[in-house]
Amino acid sequence: MSQIRFTIERGTKRVNDCQLLSSGVRIVTLLFLLSSIKHDDIAAMLQNLPDYLILNNALHKLDTEITPSEVHGTLCGLLCANSNAGAEVWQQALWPNQPSGDLLSAEAREIFKQTHGITRRQLNDSTCEFQMLLPDDDDGLDARVNALGDWCQGFLIGLSLGGITDFGLLPEDAREITKDLLEIARAGSSYELEGSEEDENAYAELVEYLRVGVLLINEELQPTQAPLVDIEPDATLH
Repeated sequence: MSQIRFTIERGTKRVNDCQLLSSGVRIVTLLFLLSSIKHDDIAAMLQNLPDYLILNNALHKLDTEITPSEVHGTLCGLLCANSNAGAEVWQQALWPNQPSGDLLSAEAREIFKQTHGITRRQLNDSTCEFQMLLPDDDDGLDARVNALGDWCQGFLIGLSLGGITDFGLLPEDAREITKDLLEIARAGSSYELEGSEEDENAYAELVEYLRVGVLLINEELQPTQAPLVDIEPDATLH
């Protein structure tokens, strides 16, 4: 897990450095945010994303090999690049040849439409409740790490679909985070995993770094709509 650990440590410094962004991104800890919000209030403000298995079943109805994580990553990248992109833009890009009159296809598309709406709200929610669609912790670590790579790959594809084809032109912090996303996407299943507690902690920290990183990208690209992303100055991910 040395590659993952290296990415986390580098990413942690980058998130902390975001306190100095001229765009005024403020950083407070996630725990502070959650401690000030009642669970019932969160449930009232936000719907949850469809379960990973539900989205997986919907994809099977479309007879596609794309994973739920890659699909959701693509959606997030698209919305970060263009928050006005509708569900049909996302679906047409992923499944351009699906017949509109097919019943199973229609059921699947309804699930994707719901996913689009919920994801858009989460990205722009002031409580920073955005979540990446990944397998449950009950799944093996190998499967979760592979799904994380799929999610990162999808996010980069989504940015391209939204019109951002040269990541080198992104604002500095967004550019650096996309480099980490690319590194993780390229790594695929090459990580050496033992399933130890250290590996589990490294995975959890990496997911949290990427989650906050995506919110920072969204804030930089959609500053009038995105929430302020906060982490305490002394908070770290390792």
